Amino acid sequence: MKRQKVFTVLVIAIIGVTIINFLNVGENSDEYLERISEYRKSRNGYMISSSSPMSQEDKRNFSGLKYYPVDETFVVTAKVVPVARKQPIFIPTTTGESKKYIPWGYAEFELKGANHKLLLYQDWEETNPSLLSLMFADDTSGDATYGGGRYIEVTKSGGNTIVIDFNLAYNPFCHFNDEYSCPIPPRENLLNVAIEAGEKLYKDI
Repeated sequence: MKRQKVFTVLVIAIIGVTIINFLNVGENSDEYLERISEYRKSRNGYMISSSSPMSQEDKRNFSGLKYYPVDETFVVTAKVVPVARKQPIFIPTTTGESKKYIPWGYAEFELKGANHKLLLYQDWEETNPSLLSLMFADDTSGDATYGGGRYIEVTKSGGNTIVIDFNLAYNPFCHFNDEYSCPIPPRENLLNVAIEAGEKLYKDI
């Protein structure tokens, strides 16, 4: 049961942030920084709650998650290229199991002077049709960030573009507890650029 619900609890904690992000496209830099700061505070609070993936010992020693400084250049507006045939697939997980997703579309964007493309998915078990899952790894993975990749919850905008905020990238539960089963980012989502934004390693594993 724990493995099956690995993302459900975290999505509940994050979905409010993604919705606010969608509704506040016109916010200024100070408002944006304040929102990200509040989000990070809420994540710290979650990590010491009863729903946290951390062990009791880790909770007792918890001093806060580690992040890159907020950098608005890592907020990108991507062009959406829909997947022609949205057939369910199974993505391997860190425990050798698999999790069912539907490929939804490619997000094409420019970052650090280069063009990139990431595949967005709909979780088969997700009840919110507007919520998409983005699993990715980059040149920081296994060094400053978790080697198994990081995740971002993305909200559909209804048009042919979508906003990806890498400052909201977070570590999967299996970084904190290997009892959890976390989908491994697909080959399409291995970026050859350092995404120095979002959550960093909490501890060496």
